[in-house]
Amino acid sequence: MRIAAVRLMVLLLALGPCAHAAPKTSSGPHHKRIGDLADTINGNVILSKFAKLVAASDMGTFYSSRGPFTLFAPTNSAFSKLPPGMFDDMLRPENKAQLQRIVLFHLVNGQSWTSKDLRMQKALVSCEGNPLEVKATKAGTLFVHKAKVLRADEHCANGVLDEIDTLLMPPQLVLQAGPPADASTNAAPAANAPADTNAPADGTNAVPADLIASPTPAATNAAPAETNAPMAP
Repeated sequence: MRIAAVRLMVLLLALGPCAHAAPKTSSGPHHKRIGDLADTINGNVILSKFAKLVAASDMGTFYSSRGPFTLFAPTNSAFSKLPPGMFDDMLRPENKAQLQRIVLFHLVNGQSWTSKDLRMQKALVSCEGNPLEVKATKAGTLFVHKAKVLRADEHCANGVLDEIDTLLMPPQLVLQAGPPADASTNAAPAANAPADTNAPADGTNAVPADLIASPTPAATNAAPAETNAPMAP
């Protein structure tokens, strides 16, 4: 009887630590979840303006799709290079199709290109359909379509993100401009004011030629099928 009691105590002592250790094994160390491209730009304060463009274009879902992608995301300081009012013009509802082109022009589908791999390339096809020129200087500085890569190789769940210093503009893009911010609706027109012969006839935003060219016959508002569709699982 005494021997049986001793065996029971030994068994309970053996099971006790095991039962206590099981929850520790299941919980384990917590690993931080790696967000996708959309999560990453939304969570980075220096990319907040570009995140606003992505949200207004309704392309956030595509940025969260499988990929793999390479994203060249302009920092907030890049937008200071734009003409006054252009950022607000990009957010206007009538410019949504053009905004989608801009957002897709920053994205490359099919591969997560590291900075090392990019130095071996001369051009990449963007999801917008037009190519992005890639150059590397002898000093090692990387440029994508005239934009300097400030920070490279930020790994996301569905690709790689590189921060750049300039907003990339696809060719042959025209934005409809809104009224000037300081325009007074109550001001009467001057009787003898000469006509402004230099004003654009179609009311488009006056953007430097190296950013925006003449309109195309048919502007695309989504990435081509061969680049836009997420890769099959």
